[in-house]
Amino acid sequence: MLDSPELGERHTASLFFMYAFGAFQVDTRSHELRRNGVRIKIQDQPFLILVKLLERPGQLVTREELRLALWSDDTFVDFDTGLNTAVKRLREALGDSAESPAFVETLPKLGYRFVSPVQVLSPELPSTSGLAIRELPRSESKIPRRLWAVATIVLLVVGTAAFFYLRPRSAQLVGVEVVPLTGMDEMENGAAFSPDGNHVAFKLSGSPDRAGIYVTLIGGERPLRLTSDSKECCPAWSPDGRTVAFVRGQRVGYTIYTVPALGGTPKILYSDSSEFQEHIGYAPTFSWSPDGTQLAISTLSSSPRRPTITLFSLRDFSLHPITTPPQGFSDWGPAFSPNGKSIAFLRSSGPGLVEDLYVIPASGGEARRLTFDNRKIDGAAWTADSRDIVFASGRAGLSTLWRINASGGTPQRVEGVGTSAEFPAVSPTGHRLAYTGSTGRLSLWSIRLTDPTHTDHSPQPLFASKGSVGLPHFSADGTKIVFESGQSGYEEIWTANSDGSNPEQLTFLKGESGTPHWSYNGGLVAFDYRPGEHSEIYIADYSGGHPRIFPTNPGANNTVPSWSRDGRWIYFASSRGSEPIQVWKAHYPEGGTVQLTQNGGTFPVEGADRFLYYSKSLRSDEVWKVPVNGGQESLVLKAPDLNCFCKWALAPTGIYYITQKVGQPRTRSFYSFYDFASKRVTEILRLEKFAVNPAISPDGKFLIYAQLEQHDSTIMLVNHFH
Repeated sequence: MLDSPELGERHTASLFFMYAFGAFQVDTRSHELRRNGVRIKIQDQPFLILVKLLERPGQLVTREELRLALWSDDTFVDFDTGLNTAVKRLREALGDSAESPAFVETLPKLGYRFVSPVQVLSPELPSTSGLAIRELPRSESKIPRRLWAVATIVLLVVGTAAFFYLRPRSAQLVGVEVVPLTGMDEMENGAAFSPDGNHVAFKLSGSPDRAGIYVTLIGGERPLRLTSDSKECCPAWSPDGRTVAFVRGQRVGYTIYTVPALGGTPKILYSDSSEFQEHIGYAPTFSWSPDGTQLAISTLSSSPRRPTITLFSLRDFSLHPITTPPQGFSDWGPAFSPNGKSIAFLRSSGPGLVEDLYVIPASGGEARRLTFDNRKIDGAAWTADSRDIVFASGRAGLSTLWRINASGGTPQRVEGVGTSAEFPAVSPTGHRLAYTGSTGRLSLWSIRLTDPTHTDHSPQPLFASKGSVGLPHFSADGTKIVFESGQSGYEEIWTANSDGSNPEQLTFLKGESGTPHWSYNGGLVAFDYRPGEHSEIYIADYSGGHPRIFPTNPGANNTVPSWSRDGRWIYFASSRGSEPIQVWKAHYPEGGTVQLTQNGGTFPVEGADRFLYYSKSLRSDEVWKVPVNGGQESLVLKAPDLNCFCKWALAPTGIYYITQKVGQPRTRSFYSFYDFASKRVTEILRLEKFAVNPAISPDGKFLIYAQLEQHDSTIMLVNHFH
């Protein structure tokens, strides 16, 4: 219902229509704007501007026309300011941008133009209560009442047919079917369609004796196993459908192999001995050109050393870089378009694996940015017509699939696909989509210690979450813990009592927040958060208030903060450009930074001995130390199966750490203690489940950690995808 009588009177001067564009629907009768069926709040003037633009899509609607539509001739108003404000409110309702418009384009000094395709869903006859239309008396009517009834039925049929025929693709859910690809018990990932669309290659993991690359006929019998190494991933079909390529990870670098689609001996296609995964953290996915002559890969450039999209020729084995990521960025995850003209890829800025989607001509040139979310993207795939790109993102909460035009615009959610969807693949034929449906649940557990290497009972559950939870840290008095959790749909900072009771959400930033650390006075929590392209250090007051940014190194990725024991410094890790990540400290609260390490460092924690303990890198198996004021760096502990900064905790007399040993089931974890005085390692506990993120209470009596309670991944097949 229109709130303004004047606008209502003007609006009823024409027929009522329902329009559709993108994910939006507009009903001019009910004055409603909806997105995927959910009503969006919009004021009267922005709504009327929208209707005027929808009536003439692609055409100029002048500012004077909009003035006459919004205000009568005898209305005195600052027209320019009023119209500019109304258009701004309209863009806010649509999630549109004046700089890169997906819907409303500004033509300077002239007016506006609606640039997205518009469809009229169902024109309706005007209501006699809303319009001054006189009904003919029965004696004056030239059309028999029976014919009026027939005409009404015809209009209803035509209107209904028009609605289903003209509605946008994103709303076409009739016939969509979502089913598991194979129904196998183990974890499936990395679906890849064969060129004819009838087969899918994928990775199977979870059981060492069944791990490897498999191929299955859609709707067929038992999948065919092609390889048997748990370190293999990322299958991709050759364009002729005869072979399947895949990646095998190595201690340093990776190798791409091919294997016949019906089974056989793998052959090396390409080998890379660089520290690629140390820079990007993900498996080095690749893409085969449609003509079969090239691979699009990501490899480290010679100088500076940063991951770059590179074309590898299968004819002469030459390498030709086609992207140049800015300082501090990495390019990876390339995907050729089916017509071979373009390559989509992900550009990541530093730690945290936060990416945006880009497209570049396959021959090289300027890369075009498609998304501006600064959110993690788990895979991207082209539609068969090379027009759109489907990608997995948590841009609006939990991860699901989104679709965006390759020339730009506003991403639209792929209907029919639920949350926890990752790594999409689109069939070249047959209107099929596949993706990995992932489920996981972590909880916090507690162990009571009688001394540094002995427990008095088995681990006990501390805090259960329906989402991710991890990186706990005790307050200085041991009464509370702070941790990161994704149970709200976003990675936020939470607190709880040390026994797990009274959990409370501390931050509401709706983004990537993590690695929290209590100050030693117990009133403040430092953590890292990514407001844009770079991570920054934030401070939250436990007593309340909005978290505030703490100035560190501008233009760098600043992460994993911790407090000095006197509360005067905040330690953190920082990286800028292609330089290695290093440990720094900043004076609190004035600011001003000092670099403490020279040979790499992250996850700094101050010990009682006035040394700062840290990992060499994100995936280092070493713990080092340096004086809190800088100086000689020395190795403290080397544990070959550590492999993550997130698996150790500093205690007054040693280091607790968790490993998953080579040759053991991946789910089994080993809790050990390294004693500073004796320099001996003592295994104190074996856990049958995967565990990370140990933390020790200030009195040394309790250990807590994050345990993986449930983890499964299934490839889902979407039939009748359009």
